[in-house]
Amino acid sequence: MRSRVVALVAAALLAVGTAGCGGGDDGPERPAVDQIAPAIAAVEAKLGGPQQYFEINATPQLVNLFVADAAKTTVTAYVYVGGSVAQTGQPAGAQGNTFAASALTFDPATILDGVADRLPDSDIVLFTIAGGPGGVVQYTAAVQSKEGGTLDVTLGPDGVVQSVDPSG
Repeated sequence: MRSRVVALVAAALLAVGTAGCGGGDDGPERPAVDQIAPAIAAVEAKLGGPQQYFEINATPQLVNLFVADAAKTTVTAYVYVGGSVAQTGQPAGAQGNTFAASALTFDPATILDGVADRLPDSDIVLFTIAGGPGGVVQYTAAVQSKEGGTLDVTLGPDGVVQSVDPSG
């Protein structure tokens, strides 16, 4: 499932392009975690009600949502950017854990603060919410150093770092 999701993320990014990269005078941009709730609302309005998600992730420019079908055997990717939501491809086979929006308990204003404080010379390039057993969620930040190395930082809903793993 993870490789399928990574491929879908890449396709979603190519479909909409990437508006400027990097930060302005205030430092690097963070993933648009404040846009996750509006993205969920837009997808659920488009699809007529609450959904189950395999994954939701945010870059500084957009939010990707990977919606499960009722049987949880296919995934449909959506992208939310600039206040609009669009499907980014055809449904594809999938398996794995899902979650509902009601399972999200993080504060978008603070979830990434601990990572930014601990790794001030690095860029947080992706925030991911993935489904776990029993509908729970796992929050992860992908952090890239100025030298090019990447770490996957698993966070609690309060932003506390739970684990750090090299990516790649």
